[in-house]
Amino acid sequence: MPVETILVYINGEAHHMAAPQTVTALLATLSVPAERVAIELNKTIVRKREWASTLVGEGAQVEIVEFVGGG
Repeated sequence: MPVETILVYINGEAHHMAAPQTVTALLATLSVPAERVAIELNKTIVRKREWASTLVGEGAQVEIVEFVGGG
């Protein structure tokens, strides 16, 4: 049975992903450590506590911003 896929735009690049995807699952799929990132979904910031319940749908625009520390 074929896996349903969706097209999402991550930091401006098109990606075909398995559907459905939560923000948490998307980060895991991309191997992005969740501890140091902020997520914007369709021009709205998604709070970390909402990642597990927020679905990323067809055509979604996701911006992943990684925090970089320095001194």
